[in-house]
Amino acid sequence: MINLVRLLVAQGTITRENGDKLIEEAEREAAEARLAAAQPPAAAAAQSATGNPAAVAAGQYAAGNLPPPAQGTIRVPYIPQVVRDQIRDELRDEVLKQAKAQGWASPGKAAPEWVNNLNVYGDMRIRSQSHFYSKDNSDFVPNFQQIVSGDRNQGQVPLDLINDPIPLLNTRQNQYNLLRYRLRVGVDFKIGSKVKVGFMLGGGNDVSPVGSNVNLAGNFTDRNFMIHKAFIEAKPTEWATITAGRMGNPFWTTEALFDNDLSFDGFAGAFRLPDMGGAFDSKLVLGAFPLDFGALNFPNTSNVKTGVPQRWLFSAQAETDFHLGGDILVRSAVGYHHYVNMQGRPSAPCALYLGVTECSTDGTAAGFVQKGNTLSFIRRIVFDPTLPATAVQPQPQLLGLVQPYHILDAMLSVKVPMGENTDVTFSGEYMRNLGFKRSNACRYGIAGQPVNNGGSGGNGNICDPVEANRTPYVGGNQGFDLQIGAGWAHPNRPGQWRAYVGYRYLETDAVVDAFTNDYWRLGGTNTKGYVIGATVGLYKNVTFGGRWLSANQISGEPLAIDVLQLDLNVEF
Repeated sequence: MINLVRLLVAQGTITRENGDKLIEEAEREAAEARLAAAQPPAAAAAQSATGNPAAVAAGQYAAGNLPPPAQGTIRVPYIPQVVRDQIRDELRDEVLKQAKAQGWASPGKAAPEWVNNLNVYGDMRIRSQSHFYSKDNSDFVPNFQQIVSGDRNQGQVPLDLINDPIPLLNTRQNQYNLLRYRLRVGVDFKIGSKVKVGFMLGGGNDVSPVGSNVNLAGNFTDRNFMIHKAFIEAKPTEWATITAGRMGNPFWTTEALFDNDLSFDGFAGAFRLPDMGGAFDSKLVLGAFPLDFGALNFPNTSNVKTGVPQRWLFSAQAETDFHLGGDILVRSAVGYHHYVNMQGRPSAPCALYLGVTECSTDGTAAGFVQKGNTLSFIRRIVFDPTLPATAVQPQPQLLGLVQPYHILDAMLSVKVPMGENTDVTFSGEYMRNLGFKRSNACRYGIAGQPVNNGGSGGNGNICDPVEANRTPYVGGNQGFDLQIGAGWAHPNRPGQWRAYVGYRYLETDAVVDAFTNDYWRLGGTNTKGYVIGATVGLYKNVTFGGRWLSANQISGEPLAIDVLQLDLNVEF
């Protein structure tokens, strides 16, 4: 037990001064116990009346109140169960660490060498999600995600939005307990000391880049696995890490800019800058990510092919951690995310009545969208001149993004310890689309005017030649996300918890709506509102959490949606 006390001192559980006092007290009680045990029962009972501590102890032993200690036993104060559990876990982790390092846990090297370089991990989440709509919502909100969805390499199916019914969103009927699951399994394999190969498989949505949830209601049909990650990571030096392939978000951002489930395709490099005396750490992260190489055979029905502009995202972020007194951590970052060729372009006159199936700029149509970003028609359809003016002629259209996206992103968080392993963290993010210009809305005239993000008043045309008749364009380019959280940083043990509250404001074109979180107002931009949530540990690596997200539109048609999520999550 003396060795145990010394171990507690070495581990920092108790101070050396308190440890010395424990040992001194234990030795004193042991001496008294040995003295009492050595006296005959009658003598001990007689002397106990004198009040001598040793005599009292002997009297107790004689009376049968306490069993006599074995020879050489040292009695120490009671150690609480939580401390004993901590000692056990620390000893186990230390022994396992030593066993793994020295290889003596597996005599004879029963497992092959490659097993030591393999790391398997993953998580499973069961979610109940409910949607609550305001009774004041507009009942005419186009479902732009359905309108523009499609594979550009295979050719999108244009919709006649002029003559045919327009797909609309549900804005009034509440949805309860939509049960979903998310399963992800990943493997990392070390190739020597400098290179690592990793991949992750999981359920998901093959249409959405931010959808990793699968509905449980599927008529008992089997589900697909998706490739969430597939990358090669090289560490040529201690200060540089290069990653190529499909990877997680290499930047420090909130879900307002990039959804947590979003994976990046391309190349990223993280470079740690020289240490400045331990006061702060800093690094630079660079990335180049292809979004769309364009249709490889366009136009599909023509013998004369046309090049389609490739879409890329080029990003850079500088991050710094300041270590202040009292274990206070101030973390800051400034990033710039430059999207290339995201805007739609008007086509040349397109005579579909002559049997043409593709217009010249179909390849610039928007890919996946959620809702919020400003959109406009890109096809310049030529009508059949042989038909009367009153005849209804087909107008299958495609939609393109109106604004470019060159996003400045600033992050700041302050982490203040409030107890052992717990903290209070204040964090904020500010986003501004530097490429946004209001004049972009009407750069192609009334034929290319926005089909959304119009305000109230005017004749319904944002780009009417007569300025007095125009409907105001209400698009915006700024956003911010604020949050306060308290508790364990990552609850994964019984009783551990974390609670948080946040507020988000995200104008229509502050970020690309395809990549932002898909829960706030059920995805997209043009949203403002709050979130409140908490997570608590049930068992080791098993947690239960819930959050309530309440958001309204910033401008345009009324669309207020509240979302309730209840999650059971298991990590392994």
